[in-house]
Amino acid sequence: MRNRVDFIDWLKTVGMFLIVFGHYFGEPYDQFTQPIYPKQLGVAFFVFVMGWGLAQETRPHWQVVYNRLFPMYFWGISIAVFLSVVMLITQGHPAITNYLPFFAGINVFTNFFPSNPTTWYIGTYLHILLLWALVMRKVRVTKSLILLVLLFEMTIRTIWIDFERLFTGYMLISNWMTVFLLGMYMYQQKDNRSNLKAMMVLLAWAILLFTWASVLNPFNLTKNFPFRVAAVDPTLISSIVISVAISFVYLGNTLLAVKLFSHIPTNRVVRFFSRNTIVIFIGHMPLYDVAEPIARLFVEQGWGKRAIIVFIMYVGLAMVSELLHKVIDINKLKMNLWVRLN
Repeated sequence: MRNRVDFIDWLKTVGMFLIVFGHYFGEPYDQFTQPIYPKQLGVAFFVFVMGWGLAQETRPHWQVVYNRLFPMYFWGISIAVFLSVVMLITQGHPAITNYLPFFAGINVFTNFFPSNPTTWYIGTYLHILLLWALVMRKVRVTKSLILLVLLFEMTIRTIWIDFERLFTGYMLISNWMTVFLLGMYMYQQKDNRSNLKAMMVLLAWAILLFTWASVLNPFNLTKNFPFRVAAVDPTLISSIVISVAISFVYLGNTLLAVKLFSHIPTNRVVRFFSRNTIVIFIGHMPLYDVAEPIARLFVEQGWGKRAIIVFIMYVGLAMVSELLHKVIDINKLKMNLWVRLN
């Protein structure tokens, strides 16, 4: 198995923070990644990491699929059941849409998110794994293939945008294929410590973000989610432009993040958050109903209140996740079930 590399831990930690932070902080940050939102870069980072890791797998492919799905399904279903109990008691319904991702990921074909919004990714995660197991593990990823898939990705996304099915276009595997293939293509990427190079990449990234905001701000895109579209009389041309811009934001920012964090050594704090991302990802949105009243005890409203909520959801859930992993031996459960299945 591959040796541990620091930039993967950085991508997971920063990616998870962007997702949590992005749910409660909008402007002025949204302008730097339009026509998507900053939290979506966190998803792009995770998809890249997925491609990078799968490209190096030498174990039997179905065992790899099982090993990756088990913790996602275990925590996902556990939290979904817990939420169903809470919702039945408090609101009289079991939030049944939270279970859609576990039925072959059928949620990606709907034009809405599950009741617990972030669980949409579980369906997409399954589809990417199956694509790798059935096709991509045997394919040599080249620049030409990435370019071809990029054109396909932008075309499919354009169609969904033009038909105003933004959620479907966002969740489908076609929205993430190029970032995934980029991860597979860069599977030999390793850490390369250099403070000077890190500063140069960080400067280039900052210039890109501010330039991007300056170029797109005059277009006054809508606040539609998950894609911001043309505010006046959307046309097929505007849908194409939005789709191309989305791919550019995904790829450009992911590449710069990989280059930056490959030059920066990790530490215990980064590794702590990195290994607890699944529980944070699945659990942070439902936690809002608990975090918001706590935050209001200290700050009634505004950025201070939001910062406390983000702290509870990111740091607090990471600590809960660490505790849960000490109580529940996920690896042992996973191995025991694998033995029985075989």
